[in-house]
Amino acid sequence: MSYKPKSLFRMLEDVEQKQLLLPHIQRPFVWDEDQMVRLFDSLMRNYPVQTLLFWRTKEPIKARRFMTVVDRDADLSTLYVPEKSVADVEKTFVLDGQQRLQTLYALFRGAILDPQHASLEAYVDLTQGRRELEGTDMLYRLKFSAEPLKLPYYRLRNLMERDAQRDAATIADDLNDALDPILTETAEERRLRSRQVNRNIAQMRTLLREEQHFWVEELDGIANKFEYRKILDIFVRVNSGGTKLTASDLMFAALKEGWEDIEENTEQTVEMLNLSDRLKFESSFPLKCLLVAHGEGAEVNEVSKFTGERGERLLKGLREDWDRSEAAFQELRDFIEQELRLFSDKVVRSYNAFVPLFSFLYHNPKPNEASRARMRAYYHKAQLFNWFGASGDATINAMHQFVDQRCPAGFPLEDIVAYFKRRGFQTEISDANLSDNRMRALLLSIVYVDRSGTSPFNVRFKGNEPHVDHIYPQSMLRNHLGQLSAQINDIGNLRYVGATDNVRKRAELPADYFGRLKRDGIDLSRHLLVQEFADTPAQMKFDLTTFTAFRERRRAEIRRTLRRVVDLVDEPIPPSPVTLDASPAAPAVS
Repeated sequence: MSYKPKSLFRMLEDVEQKQLLLPHIQRPFVWDEDQMVRLFDSLMRNYPVQTLLFWRTKEPIKARRFMTVVDRDADLSTLYVPEKSVADVEKTFVLDGQQRLQTLYALFRGAILDPQHASLEAYVDLTQGRRELEGTDMLYRLKFSAEPLKLPYYRLRNLMERDAQRDAATIADDLNDALDPILTETAEERRLRSRQVNRNIAQMRTLLREEQHFWVEELDGIANKFEYRKILDIFVRVNSGGTKLTASDLMFAALKEGWEDIEENTEQTVEMLNLSDRLKFESSFPLKCLLVAHGEGAEVNEVSKFTGERGERLLKGLREDWDRSEAAFQELRDFIEQELRLFSDKVVRSYNAFVPLFSFLYHNPKPNEASRARMRAYYHKAQLFNWFGASGDATINAMHQFVDQRCPAGFPLEDIVAYFKRRGFQTEISDANLSDNRMRALLLSIVYVDRSGTSPFNVRFKGNEPHVDHIYPQSMLRNHLGQLSAQINDIGNLRYVGATDNVRKRAELPADYFGRLKRDGIDLSRHLLVQEFADTPAQMKFDLTTFTAFRERRRAEIRRTLRRVVDLVDEPIPPSPVTLDASPAAPAVS
């Protein structure tokens, strides 16, 4: 391993000549213009830049060239360099520093592509650098332009083209001579500007030519032993900051050479599962599912799974079995949308809980209604009782014994429940759950889906996601009936209401408010749950006796619904504690 300075000019020349390349494990270029400008600003201030990490090797690793013109939507397959990708051909890969080097190449040697596909070159105002620019914390602001800009803007590419053989003093003198007649300045302002132009040109030329700004740590895989597996491990560790490399990125990288479509297939799967971005499945999720289905365990960060003979076997199995896997993912998506009615990440506590569902569907496609009911119950228990919270991958692997096989008797809910019960987890709904504010969003969602057949989060307009609302207004309960938070925030007094309606909703008495909704033809049963109140909201008088009776009756109905859906226990409807009374509601409290 060597650690030495290198000039930016030499590195950009190596990029140009395809001597400095990117391994296929590198992700695409992702920096935006602001990040590119900030790097330039830092270098102009002489701020230190993190060490670059290179790897010199002759191994047959697929090599990708840097982009001459930065296109963030580029098809990376068009950038591969076949003649450098074969065995026994020496090449140097950038393991850490892609974003910085690609930025500097675009600034000093190339360009960036705008949304209209025009090539934009970088220009710097040579008079800047004496004070921070208004509204920013930077001394320099680059402009990217498809057309040549006039002075005081200077084209950065000139330093490697037109002015490449000229010294900094000569370049600066010529530029100052050209600026003198076009700027209106006092003698002092001209002196300061001339000095700043000299400094800026000298700094940029030093950045390019001197071996003092950029340090490179090079892993010599030719003279020393740096095998691919070790390099992959190093690569994951050094990419822990900046553009972070995930474990799934590593798996893609290790497998793509043998199956180019694997990343695209899994990305399409994630997009499908996310239901138009309403959920937040990550790329690691389908990889976990595939690994478990092929007996490799849920851990996606073990390099040994993806390399050597083991990796070849895994890849062969994934490729040959993709149609079956894709069908299971589609069934999982349908289950999420049609059975669980999940339309918001807010009611998903752990995405790991879905992996056993995939495993079951992979081995048991098209389950019957009885199985689907047990699958729904499993999912709700896993979320409510946080079964996968502490050790997700280990728990997924433990589920392997139950769901990664043909299950003629249907989804093995009883075995799974027994497993978690033995380990001290809660497995059934309790009264304490109904008083747990952390659970109320999940609990109300389950009840609404059961009662209305759709999720309260399945809204037509973005921004109208539901809020938890008090049926009896909390301020009036506190101020006029002397109720404490425990009674006011009891789940029996809570419902979901769209954000827009919640803003418009006044602190009306419930008999008035729900009576008005009923006259407007709105079905109150999905909100009030207790049919006699939904039929006759006038009985929802604002007194302590009625409020307590309503809250307890509705709470009992919520518990009954949860027991039926989550615990698969159908309890009898409790008797109503109130007598139906259609007499006028109590007058509004002033």
